[in-house]
Amino acid sequence: MVTPPFDQWMTTAEIRQQPGVWRKLAATIDGTAAGIRDWLIARDHDEVWFCGAGTSAFIGETLAPYLNGIEGDARFRAIATTDFVSSPRRYLRRGLRPLVVSFGRSGNSSETVGMLDLINKHAPHADKLNITCNGESTLARDAAASAGELRSIVLPPETNDRGFAMTSSYSSMLLTALACFDPCPPASAGQMFGRVADGLDRFLGDAFDRLNAVQRPLRAIFLGSGPLTGSARECALKVLELAAGRIVTAWDSTLGFRHGPKAVVDQDTLVFVLESSDPYTRQYDRDLATEIGRQFGPRSILTIGDAEDADIRVANVGNDAWGSVLRVVVAQVLAVVWSDQLGMNVDDPFAGRNLARVVTGVTLYDLPLALAETYGSIDVGGTKIEAALFDGDLEPLAKHRIETPTDSYEALVAAIVGQARWLEENAGSSMPMAIGLPGLIDPQTGRSVTSNLPATGHALSQDISDQLGRTIPVENDCKTFALSEANGGAGAGFRTVFGLILGTGVGGGVCIDGKLQTGLNGLPGEVGHFGIPGHLVAEYGLPILRCGCGRMGCYETLVSGAGLSRLAEHFSGKPVAAAEIMAAAARGDVAMGRLREIWLHLLAELVLTIQLTVDPDCVVLGGGLSKIDGLDRDLATVFEAHKLHHVRSPALRIARYGDASGGRGAAILAMQASLVI
Repeated sequence: MVTPPFDQWMTTAEIRQQPGVWRKLAATIDGTAAGIRDWLIARDHDEVWFCGAGTSAFIGETLAPYLNGIEGDARFRAIATTDFVSSPRRYLRRGLRPLVVSFGRSGNSSETVGMLDLINKHAPHADKLNITCNGESTLARDAAASAGELRSIVLPPETNDRGFAMTSSYSSMLLTALACFDPCPPASAGQMFGRVADGLDRFLGDAFDRLNAVQRPLRAIFLGSGPLTGSARECALKVLELAAGRIVTAWDSTLGFRHGPKAVVDQDTLVFVLESSDPYTRQYDRDLATEIGRQFGPRSILTIGDAEDADIRVANVGNDAWGSVLRVVVAQVLAVVWSDQLGMNVDDPFAGRNLARVVTGVTLYDLPLALAETYGSIDVGGTKIEAALFDGDLEPLAKHRIETPTDSYEALVAAIVGQARWLEENAGSSMPMAIGLPGLIDPQTGRSVTSNLPATGHALSQDISDQLGRTIPVENDCKTFALSEANGGAGAGFRTVFGLILGTGVGGGVCIDGKLQTGLNGLPGEVGHFGIPGHLVAEYGLPILRCGCGRMGCYETLVSGAGLSRLAEHFSGKPVAAAEIMAAAARGDVAMGRLREIWLHLLAELVLTIQLTVDPDCVVLGGGLSKIDGLDRDLATVFEAHKLHHVRSPALRIARYGDASGGRGAAILAMQASLVI
């Protein structure tokens, strides 16, 4: 029986209605979720963005870490609409095909409207899935005003909480999203909704009476690990909102709390630890709870979890993501109890003064489209210089190729400037352009170090920019390759992408969130000049050769195309071209098959070195050797024997744009340089 003072509030009724709402949803959720999952498979998105403001944003903070921990590509992101609207260029990337999942109780907040407008204008190919509790909202009525596809899920009207705080709206949207995106739930979606509803029914029986006995603190802290970190944030907001700020709250991860934020704890603080259902993770939760209790007394700490000895026990429904709502309901009840104790109007604690139920009135500013409709790239090689004109979607419009002059630096500059003039003439304007070339470019001085071009020691970018009257970025071609594949290429949808070129040489580039990392000297990605480990030299009897960089035993000496031929000469006494080695191995030639195996182990060890230094989500293979049939599959198999135990392997992909990727990447470099971020 609910204590009468709490029963007067709509918020109490909305908390108590949650099991009934979930059982109502259970009747149809399996069919709804199956349709969405089929759509997701067919559309094959690069990334999935979980978006919302405030409580709706915290849904994604529970979903993303849980879904990214399931076997498969880690491609789920929690992006608050408040962050996206204020800094959209942090997320908008050319060539990326995201699914934008928007959560909204009212579906009418300023940021919800602003994000929809930005997506329609700047990412028209993005698909959208809108999940809302208001059938009359902007989210519910959103039309497919762009090239992307749209799906909407409108929850029962009772989930559109009338009280100030989001309670049943939050939990119902979170469970609905889990039903759609969880590939391996503990049971079917309908069964899970029933299981969670039964668990909450058992808890809510006397919850208001029991939690009314918890002493009201001046400060309340909520902590959790993994998916429960986002839940802790929601718990903290519920108490802060309904107490109208008179109880100060904070949240953090269980282990992160010790690194500074723990300073907030004093004798008037109550710390809640949302214990994980995972016994391994729960050890860390328990250690922190014990530490707080020892330092501040047993009344300073309460654990919320499904273990028998938890201070506040909730049902075990299978895992932390599905069980998160049960832990959050504890904070919902505490928020009502403490708000009532403080003499607040629980349904409207601010009485319309400071905060409102729906945030409106935010000024939304127009984001101009990219300044140029075309972008130019100049791909400089040892034998050819190719200029290419791209449209705003990075589709090639025209190309022009000339031979590379190698007799003097002045002739090289004149040829590149001539290609730049060709781009301007064909575009009809001085569009942004950039140059990719073999060699290193010092990011501070702009001076080049090249092996097959007469540009070493010269500030090529500055000299070309002076002749054209504007800044022309110049970058290493391995790095422009990585930039291309990270933006709409084989690495699309991965946060950290390493582009690895296996050709005449061995090199690469590192991209994080679609942006190239240059470092102090422009060296990130120059992995061909890592030394081959001694244990591999001894195991296979490998030669130690001098590299073109002047060092001995670099990977490039044996892993490049020429290096593979050197391996053949070392083991068989005569050089054999890389293509011939692979063809012979495919025909069953034992010696060439063994040589291919040794080369794969060398390459796998190089990928391990990349993982240990960069730890990319994806490694994209390019260059002539990337065309070896089945290379990505075979390398992934061999890599398992080289990697550290208990760590995930990066995705291994073959370049989507092949030999054209370097030029495309230079166009992306020009595009990014033209934007004021």
